[in-house]
Amino acid sequence: MNNPSSIYIVDDLLEEIFLRLPLKPILKSKTLSKRWRSILESKNFVGRRVSFQKSRKILAAYNCDCGAQPRLLPESRFKGDEEIVYLHCDTKRPSMTCDGLVCIPERDWINVLNPWTKQLRRFCFGAWSSGYSRVMGFGSDEVTGSYKVVKMEIWSYNDHCGVECSVLDVETGEWWIMSPPSYKLFCPLSHNLSRISVCVNGSIYWLQHVGSGYKILALDLHKETFHNVPVPLTRVTQETQIANLENLLTIAVTYTNPEWKLDIWSKGSSIWNKTYSISLAGKGVPWEIQSEGFTPVSVSKQGNLVFTDNHKRLFKYYPRTDEIRCLSLDTCVISPFLETLAPLPLKSTLPFPHPRRTSKCRVLSKQDEFGVVELLITTLVVLGIVLFPF
Repeated sequence: MNNPSSIYIVDDLLEEIFLRLPLKPILKSKTLSKRWRSILESKNFVGRRVSFQKSRKILAAYNCDCGAQPRLLPESRFKGDEEIVYLHCDTKRPSMTCDGLVCIPERDWINVLNPWTKQLRRFCFGAWSSGYSRVMGFGSDEVTGSYKVVKMEIWSYNDHCGVECSVLDVETGEWWIMSPPSYKLFCPLSHNLSRISVCVNGSIYWLQHVGSGYKILALDLHKETFHNVPVPLTRVTQETQIANLENLLTIAVTYTNPEWKLDIWSKGSSIWNKTYSISLAGKGVPWEIQSEGFTPVSVSKQGNLVFTDNHKRLFKYYPRTDEIRCLSLDTCVISPFLETLAPLPLKSTLPFPHPRRTSKCRVLSKQDEFGVVELLITTLVVLGIVLFPF
């Protein structure tokens, strides 16, 4: 016989309650009920939770070669009015991000990390081939919601060249070979493909130098087809950087002649729009870096632009006053930070972690505990707000 004093909450209402909870109690809730876990790991809830976030933070690398696995440091720091969350990792290794997940390729392995849930999976990368140039991409298939790693190995010898493309499905751990871009779209002998990639709305983009000009090579992760995207009708330079800015494909072009300035272009559904044109001279940006490129990071609710340079300096531009402030002289920015519940598979090519080693790095501390009682109190408070609003 059912307990007459028990209360059953429908799934839709539970989802609304969980959306309003901080991430730590949500993670604890996954361990208390199979039904709750099913709701919290559904692709619908994971997507809604990312878009529901109100606070804007920046993910940066805290460089350490102690050998410990990458993880978030327990405390964030403020640089000016920007909150910086630090990932304990080796900054010598490149990283790619998508929806809060971090992909860190090594020589023979690929690490995919969810910093918040502390899930880390390793996948076999394939043996490194001498004479090959390797270009990577990481992103999400908008149709299926699955995360994919793309590897392009490029080789050229005398007048012969070739490209081998392969894709890893992070959910299943399966690799497969896909058709490379056509010779017309990409020829290793005449095209210089950037090693920096970004994922925007289900496609991965690379900036490529073609002869005396530039194009953008795009890969649709669902259709697994390549196509070219023209750059804006402007003078693209070798300092140009590609980025995902507020879910828009963006390029940042730095000019030194006749004026030292930074132009930022973002692409909507079909056309490019110049969103920022910033004069850099005499505004606190060090003159010795004027030949370096700048990368946009995020835009505040007030329209202020956060951007970084190749020397780990972090800046913020205020359009209303045409002012630039240097927030930090030593911050290795990875991307905007998203608290995601996206689950990673329980199995990967190689069981991880390996037999644990004691880390000598003092910045790592024991994980904060969150009591079940505190979780239930928080849930009841939020439920009361939803059911009985003031």
